[in-house]
Amino acid sequence: MKVLSIFVFFYAYIFSSLAQTTITNSESTAGITFSFPWVNNYTYLDHEYKTSRNKSGFFGLGIAAYYKKNHHKVSLNFGYTEALDSPFGVINYSKEGTRMNISAGCGELIYHRPVYKNLNAIAGLNITSYRYEFADYDDNSPWYRKIDNTLGASLGLEYRFNKFLSAATIYRPTIASFETDDIYRHLLSLDIRIDLDIKVKKVSAH
Repeated sequence: MKVLSIFVFFYAYIFSSLAQTTITNSESTAGITFSFPWVNNYTYLDHEYKTSRNKSGFFGLGIAAYYKKNHHKVSLNFGYTEALDSPFGVINYSKEGTRMNISAGCGELIYHRPVYKNLNAIAGLNITSYRYEFADYDDNSPWYRKIDNTLGASLGLEYRFNKFLSAATIYRPTIASFETDDIYRHLLSLDIRIDLDIKVKKVSAH
C-alpha cells in the first residue's frame, strides 16, 4: 500500500506540473523503442517448496511504441525477461538433479519525465506474468509449470546518452495479485533502450 501511495502522489505531481507548463512552439514525435533488459532480479513464489525466493539472472527483449511531445514521453511497452546464469545466453542442458527457472512477460504503460539534464523519471502501471518451472530429474518428475499474473507499478530512472540511446533501471513491485497466495513479487531490470523516431510534427501555437 505504501508503494501505491507513492505512485499516486508521483503521478499527481507530474500532471499538475504539465498543466502549469506553457509552450509556444512544440514538437511531437511517434516512434518505436527496442529494449534489452539484460540484468534482471526476481522475487517470486517457489511453488515446489511453497516459499518466497529471490533470484538474479540475464537476458531479455522488449519493444514499445511511444509518443513524445517536447521532453515528455508516454510509451506502451511489452517485454520478456529470463534469469539465465550467463549474460551470453548459455543454457545448461544437463538432465541431472533438480532444475528451476523463473521468467516473466510484462506489458506496461509508462510516463517519462525529465528531472535533471539527461536524467528522466519513469512511472506507470504494468501487468506481469511470472512463469515458474521446476523439474527433478533424479525422481523422473516431469517439468512442472505455474504462471502467476499480477498488477504492479513501474518506477525507475532513465539516463539518456543521446537522442536515440538510453539506459534504464525499472522496479516493478506487485500492487495486486490474481493468485490466492499472499506472496510479495517484483521484477527489477537494467535495460539498454534504443529509440527510433518514425514521425515528427512541429506545431506553433497561435
